[in-house]
Order: sequence, then C-alpha cells, then structure tokens
Amino acid sequence: MRFIPREEKYFELMNQLAAKVREGGEIFVKIFQDYPNHAHYAERIKAVETEGDELVARIKQKLNSTFITPIDREDIYLLITELDDVIDMINDMARRLEIYGIAAPRADARQIAELLGKAAHEVKDSFTLLERNERISEHLLRIGQLEKEADALYRDALRRLFAEEKDAVEVIKWMSIYEELENSIDRCKDVAEALEAVVVKNK
Repeated sequence: MRFIPREEKYFELMNQLAAKVREGGEIFVKIFQDYPNHAHYAERIKAVETEGDELVARIKQKLNSTFITPIDREDIYLLITELDDVIDMINDMARRLEIYGIAAPRADARQIAELLGKAAHEVKDSFTLLERNERISEHLLRIGQLEKEADALYRDALRRLFAEEKDAVEVIKWMSIYEELENSIDRCKDVAEALEAVVVKNK
C-alpha cells in the first residue's frame, strides 16, 4: 500500500529528519568511545540539531501552504515533533556532560548510550519504510526491546552508583545523566508508537 499524494515530498523530508536522529545517535555513542574528544562530538551534534530544526521548519512551512497531504497533517506534525524531541535530547545530553565537567564516563552509561544509538538506527529504518508501509512493525518491536534493555541497565546503574560513589555531587550528576539517557530511549519508543498509530490509521 502507498500513501498518496506524493508530490509534496513529505516522506522524503521526514526521512531526512529521521536520518538526523540516527546521525545524532551515532555521534553520541562516539562521545563514550572517544571521551577525550567529547567536546568535538558535542559540536557535531549541535550542528545536527540545527539541521534538524531547519528540516522541521521546512515541513511546517509545507503544511501551512499545502491543501492536500499524504497523511493527516496533525499526524505529520506529531511525527516531526517526536523526531525533533529526540534530537534535542541527544544534544542536551552532550552539552550536559560538558557542563557537569565529567572527567570520564561510567561503563554502564556507555552501555545505555549504545542502546540509544541502536534505537536511533531503528527509528531511521522505520521511516525509510513508511511510505510503502513495509515491515515497519519489525523495527518498532526492536525499539521496544531496546527500551526494556535500557530500563534494566538504568536500574542496575543507579544501584551501582549509590553503592560505589561517595561524592554526593557526583551522584547527583550521574543520576541526571542516567535519567536523560533513559528518557531519550523512551522518546524513541514514543516515536515508534506514534508511527505505529499512523500506519494503523492509514491501512
């Protein structure tokens, strides 16, 4: 099944925005793999976030000037808002590491960041298939599985943090970082649920 009409290239633009989610997720993972250069990666993520904002503005402009859209305009607005929120959260986390003066990342934070990177990939892959409505459910299921893995890692990370870290300020910093990591993956799941609702609605 195909959604129609196609002339306004909404799917192409949403695909580009989803690609920014993937790119931001990939760069964020690199922060934890190459932490001495975290400021460089944070700047790259900021550039991705700016490019994402520009895409959102273009799509909104099209929505305001187009009478017919391939899917309901409120659904397009919901999807681009959810995607933009993921990019914003990744950017905020990259900045937070710098603001908090984190000297070195904790191992479990790196694990959760890697799950975020995988979830961002699944988001992009699902949007690639949106126009044709093919096999999207596979990617949405994987995002849900990644979110469950992240929840378990988050709980374990907090237990270790409270057991091992004696500096109260460090505890507060890492609690905030862990929470934002988990929230970012939760937001990927929100994207998946919104996308699933749109697909079901247009079957």
